[in-house]
Formats: sequence, structure tokens, C-alpha cells
Amino acid sequence: MNAYTVSQLAKDAGVSVHIVRDYLVRGLLHPAARTDGGYGVFDANALHRLCFVRSAVEAGVGLDVVTRLCRSLDASNADKTVMCLAEVGGIVDERRQALVGLEAQLSALRAEVGRHEEARR
Repeated sequence: MNAYTVSQLAKDAGVSVHIVRDYLVRGLLHPAARTDGGYGVFDANALHRLCFVRSAVEAGVGLDVVTRLCRSLDASNADKTVMCLAEVGGIVDERRQALVGLEAQLSALRAEVGRHEEARR
């Protein structure tokens, strides 16, 4: 088992220690064990969960939605998990469509700038 401290977990996931601690408080992450001093020790599952949460939030999925999904996974509630996954999938689809639209707008702006540059020559 790979054992991670909070700081190692944060570093490997590319987030701050404060984010890890916030996610612990929210119940998104759970230590696999505790040291004699009471510090949490995390495993690869926690790292994968943290990376997933980071990716979902960066993609525009709200932390409340991600929290519901993680809690349903932790509770092994298949029906709730399926519903949460569908919700996340819908948000991802909406974000993807918005990005496609933005990409088209950027292309149009580039073409417009190119036309203005040509006209000035």
C-alpha cells in the first residue's frame, strides 16, 4: 500500500493542503488508517478520489454535486450513485457544448482580426 500524508496527497494531486483538509471536512476523502499520533494516512484510493474531485470541479461540476456522488459511492448506494453519475454526465455534456460554442466564437474572432490585419496592409 502506498501511504500518503495530507501534504504528500496534496502534492501528488496538484492541489493545496488546504483543499485536502476542506475535502476531509466535507467527507469527500477518508484516511485509510491513522498513526499513533492521530494523523491520517491515505492510500491510492484517496489519491484517485482527490484527482477525480479536482478534475470534476475544474470541469465546472459543482462541489455540492461531487459531494453527493462521493457520499453515494461511500454508502454503496447503487441507485443514488447512478442518479448522481447521470447528473455529473449531464453537466459535463453541457460544459462540452459550451466549450464547442466558445471555440467557434474564438475562431470567428481570429478570422475577424486576420481580416483587419489584411485590410491595414
